Amino acid sequence: MATLDNTGDGPLQVPGFGSIPLHFELSPEARFAHGLVEYRHSPRLTMREMAMLRLMQHITEQPGWDRVVLDWDGPQLAQWYRDAREGSEGFLISPAVWNWCLAELRDKAETWQRTGRLFVFDSSSAVCQAEASGFLEGIQEGMARLGAQPSHDHPLVDPSLFPLVYDRSPVLVHGGQVSLDDLWGLAGEVAERLPPHPLDLAGRPRRGPVARMPVYGGGPESCWSNRFQWLPCEVQFSPTKTPNDPPDVQITSYVNNLHPDNHRGLYRHLERLISDSISSWNEILFYGNSRGRHPPRILTYGCQIHNYMERHKIFQDLLPMLSWNALCDSHEEWQELRQAAREYITGPEPPKWKQANPMTGTPANLLDELMPDQWDIPRDVHHLLKCKRIRRAWFDHPEPGVSFTYDQWKRGQFTGRALSPQRLEKFPDPLHHDYTPVHLQETFRQDGLQVVVEINRIELTPDNPTYSGEAHYHTEGLRNDHIAATSLYVVEAKNVTQARMAFEHEDKVHAGELECKVPQALATVLDVDDWEVFEERPPRALHTFGSVPITEGRLLSWPNTYRSKQESFGLVDSSQPGHLTLIKLRLVDPHYRICSTRNVPPQQHDWWAAAARQAANLDRHLPPELVLSVMEHADWWPISAAEAQLLREDLCQEHERVRNAIEECVGHHVVVFLPYDQYVATDVTDTTGVGYESP
Repeated sequence: MATLDNTGDGPLQVPGFGSIPLHFELSPEARFAHGLVEYRHSPRLTMREMAMLRLMQHITEQPGWDRVVLDWDGPQLAQWYRDAREGSEGFLISPAVWNWCLAELRDKAETWQRTGRLFVFDSSSAVCQAEASGFLEGIQEGMARLGAQPSHDHPLVDPSLFPLVYDRSPVLVHGGQVSLDDLWGLAGEVAERLPPHPLDLAGRPRRGPVARMPVYGGGPESCWSNRFQWLPCEVQFSPTKTPNDPPDVQITSYVNNLHPDNHRGLYRHLERLISDSISSWNEILFYGNSRGRHPPRILTYGCQIHNYMERHKIFQDLLPMLSWNALCDSHEEWQELRQAAREYITGPEPPKWKQANPMTGTPANLLDELMPDQWDIPRDVHHLLKCKRIRRAWFDHPEPGVSFTYDQWKRGQFTGRALSPQRLEKFPDPLHHDYTPVHLQETFRQDGLQVVVEINRIELTPDNPTYSGEAHYHTEGLRNDHIAATSLYVVEAKNVTQARMAFEHEDKVHAGELECKVPQALATVLDVDDWEVFEERPPRALHTFGSVPITEGRLLSWPNTYRSKQESFGLVDSSQPGHLTLIKLRLVDPHYRICSTRNVPPQQHDWWAAAARQAANLDRHLPPELVLSVMEHADWWPISAAEAQLLREDLCQEHERVRNAIEECVGHHVVVFLPYDQYVATDVTDTTGVGYESP
């Protein structure tokens, strides 16, 4: 296996440089999972479990929720239960669901009080909230030196500005390190040409429809860029007193677009923030060949249909192929038969959410379907009878705690027992859930970490009182950035409404493993949109969890298996300005080494110009006008501000291209042809491009 090395002790050996191809990847078991057309969560969570996750997250937003749960405040708990039952997903909050959620909330509350960390939306992936307010005042002071924010989409410290440009950036390809104390001690070498793009190597078109299957062209290869890569800084671990001490880290190469001489205090605060993030990242990262952090709380591959095709005398008496006078000896007898049909049609039905096939295209009162003269046509009356029979078939959303208990789930024991087993068992569930713990500070103590830093201040004014949020869900970075996890920290929220981050993830649905007499019922259990055979594409297996508040002094962390987006917010007092200041830390998967600021001298012309003036003592030897003229003539080196802006626009377009490519192929699956037999399942998955293996 190739050895990745960016230490500077020898030639640079990282993806895109030396003998390492740009699209070099470690096997899934040797790196963390990511969601850039790769990891998909399996099995898909049921609608009821998604309601459980949203309910628990909502409760953890309530003031003093941990005290209420741990002290067993009966009246408050009863009120929360009533509120949940009356909400939009109240039909899913059964007594068994509530009892499970209370047990889990007790454990969450104990963890929160003990560690200051809270996990929400925790299934195979998890979002971690952590208190990190101890140095808030200091970091706010450090941020004050960064100045004003020019626009919503242009951060104060922007990783997309002066990134690694493969054929433009000066890189220390033959070795050596950029030192924090001497940024210009070594000169880099500019590559003459771009590294090959994975799409070109695969012989596929660079544009056009993209899908996961090779026949369509695109797929994972579309997520790479052979022009740009974010430049992370290097982070080294310092010795700790005991294994239980929080990791102590030091930034050892410059943060791109944050001058180390001008912002040394902010560097120290970033180190503390990275240290806090490491403890959270340890709790949310998992390897690419695993089933994630936690098993599903409800595991099923089918559901039982009750009252299916019920036998009723009316269907024996009223035959659709005959006229009424062929069915009955007199019109009076036909009227009696017709009345019996009316009574069946107007009879009770299960609530719509329990109907196996609610037939949304029919009116609530089926009698409205027929005109008076149609009541003498047995075929039309029989059609109404069939609609009623379909609407009388019902199912129960599967409950937690049936095939395994909460305590077993918490320990990962017997969680492979499904309420309704797989039909084909081509991808069997392991009986017990296996998870490999992550300890970044131990595993990567020698090599350290690489972190991409972004600092953003969103300014609002009375003339511009609303931030519209991010338009699309996205996975962080390009594939050659190798982002494994992200942390978001709110430095300051002044005169703005509650800001929130929303999350979704992509699932696998192996339709050949599912079985149900009424496919629509199982689609409802799995919260999958209905899909007709003649539609061009099946529904997308994406699950939207909801959103989490981002509050001042709190650190929010998530793995790159989630797709995320920042939601909109506005001014509280519309007559006064306000702002939200954020620090985003993106962790490069430390199983890799990529080109970093250790290997690329600063590319900012103004940084170089200031250092050159000082080194040559130009201000003392030349008039100011001449010094300015000299610097203007050399503004191309390393990269001018104007060129950097153009390159930034190109990089943003590259990110947008990748996002569009992912949107074309992410999350498609099939559930329509249930129940399957093995031959149909194989045929469907082969032709639609959704039959890939589970972890």
